[in-house]
Amino acid sequence: MWREIEGVKIALDRLFEIYVNGRLAATLVASPADLEDLAVGFLYAEGYIDSLDDVVEIKTGERAIYADIRGAAGPAKSLEECGGVEADPRRKLVEVSLTMDEVRYLASEFGRFTMPSVEPSLAMHTSALLNGEWLVAHDVSRHTAVLKLVGKAVRRGVRGGVVFTTGRASSDVVARSAAAGASVVVSIRGPLYSGVEIACRLGVTLVANVRGRGLVVLCDRGRIAGSLKA
Repeated sequence: MWREIEGVKIALDRLFEIYVNGRLAATLVASPADLEDLAVGFLYAEGYIDSLDDVVEIKTGERAIYADIRGAAGPAKSLEECGGVEADPRRKLVEVSLTMDEVRYLASEFGRFTMPSVEPSLAMHTSALLNGEWLVAHDVSRHTAVLKLVGKAVRRGVRGGVVFTTGRASSDVVARSAAAGASVVVSIRGPLYSGVEIACRLGVTLVANVRGRGLVVLCDRGRIAGSLKA
């Protein structure tokens, strides 16, 4: 996931192609680690599969991932766009409720898993899902980090919870979190309009700018006790 250059650890990034049933389905930039999680997360979040049972086989290579599934592949796409994801209401959210103090505490706990705490020299994003226990995914791309997180959840049979991200809350981050059943998404950065728009459309509560005691709650549906409506 990294190489050392002049004594400094540098995060690896590569352009990967994802093939579904032999057909090019997507290109994306990712760290060359946890590629099976990435594949399953992509297949599930993009609607190619409804469960892990729909996956026949996944093979990973230096620059490509090959997935055989029970179903048809769609048109190829790029997954690095921030505002190009459409809302998909097919999968239901799992309801959670938190207080403002709990949000602040959990965001602080999430900080223990991020790269500034784990390996400060690596320029990588972190996504995590809290559902009884923490699932954590790292990647050079905030987009791909969330896909890896979704894949981890699907492969472990975990659905719902609270998603945390070090990246800006764009539409794909929110939509893919919702695909995993998360009804609350927490970002330590600011939101993007595409992320707020899709959060409101999907019924996801978005908490952003969680730094210290400052934060903003958007599209809340009574899940964050003590929050001001925004």
